[in-house]
Amino acid sequence: MTLIELLVALVIFAILGVMGYRAAAVAMESRQRIAAEMQRWRDIANFLQIVESDLTQFVERPDAASAANPVATSSLVVKPSDGGIEFSFLKLDGGGRSVRRRGYRLDGQRVVQLRWPGTDAVSLPDPLVVLENVAAMRCAVIGPDGQRHSAWPGSQAGRAIKPAAIDLELDLAGVGTIRRLVAMR
Repeated sequence: MTLIELLVALVIFAILGVMGYRAAAVAMESRQRIAAEMQRWRDIANFLQIVESDLTQFVERPDAASAANPVATSSLVVKPSDGGIEFSFLKLDGGGRSVRRRGYRLDGQRVVQLRWPGTDAVSLPDPLVVLENVAAMRCAVIGPDGQRHSAWPGSQAGRAIKPAAIDLELDLAGVGTIRRLVAMR
């Protein structure tokens, strides 16, 4: 074996080593990107499950709504909030032993779950971030007549109307638009 043959063999092994290292680096980057994307989809699925679970525990207010402030005491409130939408509702809490107000609001690029200590929306809620990288959130209430309403509470002849469904739509960065229709029981 000559010196030239040895140098050629070393060059070939060096090229193969660099190619192998680059392939391993690309595989690791792909694995990290896929793991991040899977986590993003798990977060989206978890958020939708939480919202659906909360909305299926929706209850009507046992006492009559206050004529002075029907929005603060209504069972379901959907209203514009700082360029976005906020919706809140009464739900069974604590294993069905109590009723509390729960809500959701888009706060910048994050969806925040709002938890009130009681049933009225006049006190300040405890916020909890449940989903990030949300470009827009829209919510519409489907009334018992099938009509879409961008704001709620609904009332007819002085009594509250129970909604038939909530139509929730999210514009997610890098994902697109996700829409969930949740029937109210």
